Amino acid sequence: MKTKVAAIFSSLMVLFNGATGAAEQNSQKFVADPDVQKIAEAYALDAVELAKRQFGANLDWSDASIENVEMVLVKMHASYVATTPRPTPEQVMSFAKGFGSYVGEVYRRNHGAEWGIVSLGGQKFPGLRTKTGVNFWPWGRVSNRITEGGENNVLDYYRVLLKK
Repeated sequence: MKTKVAAIFSSLMVLFNGATGAAEQNSQKFVADPDVQKIAEAYALDAVELAKRQFGANLDWSDASIENVEMVLVKMHASYVATTPRPTPEQVMSFAKGFGSYVGEVYRRNHGAEWGIVSLGGQKFPGLRTKTGVNFWPWGRVSNRITEGGENNVLDYYRVLLKK
C-alpha cells in the first residue's frame, strides 16, 4: 500500500514551498482530486500508528484529538531543535504529510471538506477546501510547527478553521 501511495503521490506532488494558511479566495484555484484524498487517508493512518507507538498518543478522528497531535508536535519540535545536524526538509515533510493529513482528515470527516490541489501564486499544493470555500494546507502548517515552534500551533490553527 505504501508503495502505491508513494507512486500516486509522486505523480501528483508538485513543488511545496511551505504555504500554510487560508488565503484570499480570489487569488486561488482549487481542483478536487480523489487521488489526493486516498494519499491523505493513507498518510493519516500512518500518523495514527506512529502517534500511538512512539508517543503513546491516541488519535481517534475526533476534533478533540487535534490536541494530542499538538502534543506530539511539541515533542517533535523539541527533538528537531536539539538534533545536530537538523533533519532535512524531506525528513520533516515525511512527518508533516502524516500529521497534516490526519488534521485534514479529521476536519473533512467531521465538518466536510474536499482534498485536492490548490494553486496559489504559481505554486501548487495538496490541500483542502471546506464547505464554506476556505482553502487550507495542513501539511505546511505541521511542517512549520515542527521547524519553527509554537507560533504555528496546530490546535489553534484547527480552532480557527472551525470558525470559518
